Amino acid sequence: GDVYKRQVSTQSTWDTLMEAKANEYDLICIGAGSGGLACARKAAKLGKKVALIEAKKIGGTCVNLGCVPKKVIYTATTIYEDIDVGVDMGLLIEKKGVAWKVLKEKRDAYLKKLNDIYTNNCKKDGVEYIMGKGKFISPHEVQVDNEEAKTHIVLTAPHIVISTGSKSLMPGRLPGIGFTFGSDGFFELTELPKNLFIIGGGYIGVEISCMLASFGVKTTICMLEPSIVWPFDREVTAFQMENMKKLGIDIIAEARVLGVEKLGEHHFKVNFEKHPAVESELVMCAMGRVPNYDGLDIEKIGIKLTPMRAIETDEFENTNIPGIYAIGDVNTKLMLTPVAVNSGRKLAERLFCGVKDAKLNYDCIPSVVFSHPPMSKLGLSEEEAVAKYTKDKIKIYKTQFNQLFYALTEKKVPTFLKIVCLLPEEKVLGMHGCGRGVDEIMQGFAVAVRMGITKKDLDATVGIHPTCAEEFVTMT
Repeated sequence: GDVYKRQVSTQSTWDTLMEAKANEYDLICIGAGSGGLACARKAAKLGKKVALIEAKKIGGTCVNLGCVPKKVIYTATTIYEDIDVGVDMGLLIEKKGVAWKVLKEKRDAYLKKLNDIYTNNCKKDGVEYIMGKGKFISPHEVQVDNEEAKTHIVLTAPHIVISTGSKSLMPGRLPGIGFTFGSDGFFELTELPKNLFIIGGGYIGVEISCMLASFGVKTTICMLEPSIVWPFDREVTAFQMENMKKLGIDIIAEARVLGVEKLGEHHFKVNFEKHPAVESELVMCAMGRVPNYDGLDIEKIGIKLTPMRAIETDEFENTNIPGIYAIGDVNTKLMLTPVAVNSGRKLAERLFCGVKDAKLNYDCIPSVVFSHPPMSKLGLSEEEAVAKYTKDKIKIYKTQFNQLFYALTEKKVPTFLKIVCLLPEEKVLGMHGCGRGVDEIMQGFAVAVRMGITKKDLDATVGIHPTCAEEFVTMT
């Protein structure tokens, strides 16, 4: 009997040891969004044992509630707008409306396909994808709870990456905030409203207001600032605001919202401090996004936050706790998908390739607002350049024109392009634009600006004619 007990005890100890060994990893990524996926897959390709934890859908905000579904709808609205140009060109086509439910179903099916692709890519690369909600129980231990599967496991690793992204800012102090929906809720709309009020004039508010206005929805947008998308060049945003007004969007700038009242079913009123109240069928809160580390228990292990409540990291994405890192929206350095992807890959290279100085350079990162038309930012705006170097050291080149696309129609949408240069050699500090195609154009110029080009280099470049892009190399 004693021998049997010893055998059972030995087997139990062995099983425990094997289970513990199975849950030991070289790297754990909490959050399977753009940053977490990139970091996990890169590390796995380098031969490391990697666990990737996700509580919701693989792909994160970008794939499920951001860039991808937004761009699908943006494309549809752009085509819908272009029908008017086609008719003026003599094409025998007509607008018959929008089958929103069909568009939504096709979009959602495409997103499901992307989810499956990402899951399969993890398997191919050797990443162990674990569904569940992760939380810290020590600086090197993560507990994963899957309530649906009734499983609770503890994983350990010397390196843990927080890549849990962001969530819609829904300020509880605003009376009636419960009557509104966040940007995530936009993708759940089963039908188009007749009118929509949007609180917030940043990327999300501008993009959604333009998309819905293009589909015929009466849209109003308000903001605290004097202009939309505050980080962008002021001349560009002023130009775009005029385009938005032509699209039928009402813009209320420098307006403080006091609260939202429900007057009836699909009938709400937005009250302001100094502006007349506005009534609308639906009210959307697009006041930005905030870091999402809910339930991670980061306070238990003492992770330091910034004054704006983001996870504080240094230039190498290290937190104040050795072996714990934060990438992407959760550290709010620059809330863009490619930033999360690149910082994740650089981190994996530094940890597992021996590239000690591998880090993302946050200077001169291009970005685009998929408005109608799109507007783009690369490098310093005029305001940023003047603040950094003083006005007498800055020279501006700019042009406004109608693209050939609109040659045969009276429904012209003008384009505005701008170059910010530093004297005396006229080094290009920034390039900005608003107009058809500027979203695609700016990617190529980003390479050149990062390499330190001057206006003379642009002048020496032969343009492709007739295109919008050639205007950047022909400005005088």
